[in-house]
Amino acid sequence: MKDKFYIVEMPKYAILIFILLSLVAMYLYPGGTLNNPNQEHYSFIHNFFSDLGTTVSYSGVDNMVSCIIFNSSLCIIGVSFLLLFLKIRTLFSQYRILSIIGSMLGIFSGLCFIGVGLTPADTSIDPHVFFAHWIFRSLFIVSIIYSILIFKSEGFDNKYAFGFIIFGVMVLAYVVYSELMLRDPREFPEDLMKHVVAQKMIVFWLLASIYIYSKGLARYINNKLQ
Repeated sequence: MKDKFYIVEMPKYAILIFILLSLVAMYLYPGGTLNNPNQEHYSFIHNFFSDLGTTVSYSGVDNMVSCIIFNSSLCIIGVSFLLLFLKIRTLFSQYRILSIIGSMLGIFSGLCFIGVGLTPADTSIDPHVFFAHWIFRSLFIVSIIYSILIFKSEGFDNKYAFGFIIFGVMVLAYVVYSELMLRDPREFPEDLMKHVVAQKMIVFWLLASIYIYSKGLARYINNKLQ
């Protein structure tokens, strides 16, 4: 199958590149957090991912190197998601409408990743927040749709559907927790760490879920080709 690379291999490479580039950007980040500009270096529990993508760090130091590296990693993830969901729309042809809706929302999530990468939080905060929020909102709906498609598709192991259900619950919990339960960390500094830790947990869970899903797709494709 000519699209197998985009469905099975590319997501794995994109996730690995994202992790590696994020670690490099963290190492190069000059320092400072939302509530403590004097903090040295990057703090895994006090700095958001988006801090890596700012043009100037909270410490007031130029951050263009880290900014370019991290935002490039977001664009790579975005392109990978866009191609993944574009290609898998034909795998569930017997449920065409539902598959198209799922693919469109998945492509939108990929575009949102790219949007976050192109709108640094210190220069374009409103579109940055919009894109960041809709990554998770759209993927929550995607998780529901693809859970249904997997359950309905013969030859696709249902354990991957249950995995998507768990992912959807986690995403919904993150959206509710971060947007409705936690307070603005600018006004309530004690909530900053809760925001940061929740964000990192859901991002890593998202990447792990896509990796697992790509493995499930590989098995499904192999079964269809036999």
